[in-house]
Amino acid sequence: MIIRLSYGTAVKMQLKKGKLMAEPTTAYIMVGERCFSNCSFCAQARDRRKEGYLSRILWIPYPVEILRKIKNFSRICFQTLDYPGVVDDLIYLKSLLPDIPVSVSIVPIEEKDMLLLADWVDTISFALDAANKEIFDEVKGYKVGNRFTWEMTWGALGKALKIFKKVNTHLIVGLGESDEDLYQVMKELRDLNISVGLFSYTPLFGGSYPDVGRYRAIQLMRYLLYQGYDNFASFEDGKVVEIKIPEKAKRAVERGIPFMTSGCPGCNRPFYNERPGGPIYNFPYSPGEKERSLAMKQIRSYLRKI
Repeated sequence: MIIRLSYGTAVKMQLKKGKLMAEPTTAYIMVGERCFSNCSFCAQARDRRKEGYLSRILWIPYPVEILRKIKNFSRICFQTLDYPGVVDDLIYLKSLLPDIPVSVSIVPIEEKDMLLLADWVDTISFALDAANKEIFDEVKGYKVGNRFTWEMTWGALGKALKIFKKVNTHLIVGLGESDEDLYQVMKELRDLNISVGLFSYTPLFGGSYPDVGRYRAIQLMRYLLYQGYDNFASFEDGKVVEIKIPEKAKRAVERGIPFMTSGCPGCNRPFYNERPGGPIYNFPYSPGEKERSLAMKQIRSYLRKI
């Protein structure tokens, strides 16, 4: 059995020579050789697969025994492809892992399979990716030949809440949704105690990155929602035009915290969406003064008022 390590993970483990502008805090591991799914935005889509890639990251094959050498990471994250036997493979890998928290990002699985993972997986993630049902059908549902439905994914998230310590999902900005779509789905997820890993659309097969100012506004809304705030955003025709930052949140915004990578605890996903030369969508570290200033300039360029 072969697994793949993200480029940054392999470099940090000194398995490959390379320069890291930001070290991954999580060890990222891909499980599976071929994906049965056909999500339109994914490098592993069955109809147009980019060998060895997920998003814009190169993933390098290694024998599974390499997992015994993992150290100096705060978390392990399995990015699983969709194929028969994936849960059995994860269970096989369990005995090779160090004693640190484990996240698994996987397609919706049955409750009996969730129970097989629950005693050692800290966080499970079933990705919605899309912010509404119509876009879900377009990019990862029946319109691209997948078996997944909006309702199936929400159902799996609901079952997972009763089984796992933490439940996560992913949302991609730039699939055709409105800002209000993202606000509403993030609010619903927050109210269920499901965390959100926010991604920007990465144009592997055409299209373009989302406006970075827009992405900053979505990041800020996600941050404020998960800090427990409501009714801070105003929309016109689905576009956010104003965000009122509560007084107690201003210091965190000034420090750039909303613009850092979101998702599982300890995850920083360096340059998963973007090239190191920028523009940076998710900062994999605490941004410096110039980066914070730029982020606020970007968000002000998109909003009418902040």
